[in-house]
Amino acid sequence: MPPAPAGQPCIQCLIFHTFRDNNLEIYRLDGVEGQAGAKLYNLSKNDAVDSRPSRSPNDSRIVFQSNRDGNVELYTTDMLGNAAPTRLTRTNSNNTTPMYGPDARTIVFQSDRNGNMDLFTIDQGTGSQLQITNNPGDDVNPFYSPDLKWLVFQSNRNNNWDIFILNTETGNEYQLTSSSSNETFPAWSPNGKQIAFISDAGGSGSTDLYIIDVGGTNLKRITFDGKTINPVWSPEGNRIAYQSERNSNLDIYSYDLLTGKEYRVTDFAGPDSGPTWDCGGSNLAFTSTRDGDPNIFQVFWQGGSAGNLTIDPSTDKWSQWRPSNDVSSTGY
Repeated sequence: MPPAPAGQPCIQCLIFHTFRDNNLEIYRLDGVEGQAGAKLYNLSKNDAVDSRPSRSPNDSRIVFQSNRDGNVELYTTDMLGNAAPTRLTRTNSNNTTPMYGPDARTIVFQSDRNGNMDLFTIDQGTGSQLQITNNPGDDVNPFYSPDLKWLVFQSNRNNNWDIFILNTETGNEYQLTSSSSNETFPAWSPNGKQIAFISDAGGSGSTDLYIIDVGGTNLKRITFDGKTINPVWSPEGNRIAYQSERNSNLDIYSYDLLTGKEYRVTDFAGPDSGPTWDCGGSNLAFTSTRDGDPNIFQVFWQGGSAGNLTIDPSTDKWSQWRPSNDVSSTGY
């Protein structure tokens, strides 16, 4: 697959979840909260549970899920929260896990409207919907490649979770993994070359990070602790960050695929979770309780002193620092 087109804008702002309005909202933060010039925007504006945002590649809008109408539906809004969010789906089912495609218009999501989870797309401009998988099993966690023609997802159609690649133009599906283990949460690299995923191949209940070429070759195991989740690709696709609860402490780690070197990014004696890269790939934002309550912090991708991005006494968590669908920003 080709890499993402060069020149896409990337606003250096943070999208995050917060309980500062006594319910789960999606906010945007420009700058560092409490410092001169910092600005906060409430993007979701509702008393319901609003979560799982995906920023469009041109950074003009976000799509998110909300239960404000009873079931879970998808909504979209601009990046300043200028108006009430626009409802995209209208069903009696649950429509979840949205992700913008590379065209900043097509959104893929999963829905249980057929009694199982299938994948659908919706055009945010016309509202036109298309079912793109149709299997009695559950097809979930779709993730676009840099090319709108391709996406990756996980399915339990073979009685365990495997990774599949879908050609969205032809409908042809290709099984990428076929072991007896469970492979979950696939994420396509921004350079189009590899797919990261989590596997329990190390034993029941274990979770380790693997990467594989999109053609199904060069499978590589990155972690061996059995406690790794939330992998997120750097903007150029040569590095990957994740969280691991090794040594009975949850910390952020990063791995350089070019050198094969792993870095322990945080060492706070408490939970650090949910890494996400900034636009330039120099820093990571993450959630930490080092202030006594969950806030968002930033740190150099190889480790160092971490500084606050948010400072509110309410819970701020699950951040997203650039257009993407980082798993860590969705609440795992």
